[in-house]
Amino acid sequence: MLLAAACKVDTTVTVTVHDDGSGVVTVTAVLDADAVKATESGGGKLEDRLRLGDLAQAGWTLQPWARAADGSAQITFSKPFSSPEQATAIVKELNGTVGPLHDLTVSRDPGTFSTTYSTTGTLDLKHLQTGLTADNDVVGSLVKQGVDANAVDQSLLADLRDSFDLTVKVEQPGGTTVVKGVPGKTTPVDASTSVLDTTRVILVTIAVVLVVAAVVVLLWPRRRRRRRANRRGARGATTARP
Repeated sequence: MLLAAACKVDTTVTVTVHDDGSGVVTVTAVLDADAVKATESGGGKLEDRLRLGDLAQAGWTLQPWARAADGSAQITFSKPFSSPEQATAIVKELNGTVGPLHDLTVSRDPGTFSTTYSTTGTLDLKHLQTGLTADNDVVGSLVKQGVDANAVDQSLLADLRDSFDLTVKVEQPGGTTVVKGVPGKTTPVDASTSVLDTTRVILVTIAVVLVVAAVVVLLWPRRRRRRRANRRGARGATTARP
């Protein structure tokens, strides 16, 4: 959040769901040239100034910083999941208690002939928070230096609203949904797709055909015997006439 002040940070959270409900949550953050310069002021390097070791310890896979010719830089980190419930937990872990992704839930509902995939929630850029005052270590450090943490928080928040962009991208079997946050507003995330299980449909169709064929095979000899009996009865009735 400190980095975002007077700079530009574009972040995309991508939730990729596979057929079986497994997948991966990927976060890509792009810092513009001003943000990179601010981070490296005083002779430091971006790779050293932004310490991301906690992410690796929490099971996230980090890609190296990628620098562009215009001076911007991009970082990507991801975490796999084996079920929709785990995906929901990962997003909650990523968002924390003050993040802009509210109640983002991933689900998979298998039906008789189709499976429904759904990712719903709210992207909230109206009630943004820096998270600064929720970090006791940061607050304690500022207090020791005689700095008013609340004043810093409010100052950063004003800049954050103009400098932070967030996009949620949901990739599910059957389609992709992209929701871009609107500064100062809340935006619903509602990505739902339904995929027909053609294999199951074919198997059920084959089963029905086999059952019908079996019934026909069972009934056909009886019908033939009835026809023969009817023909014999008809001949007998004709012979008995005067």
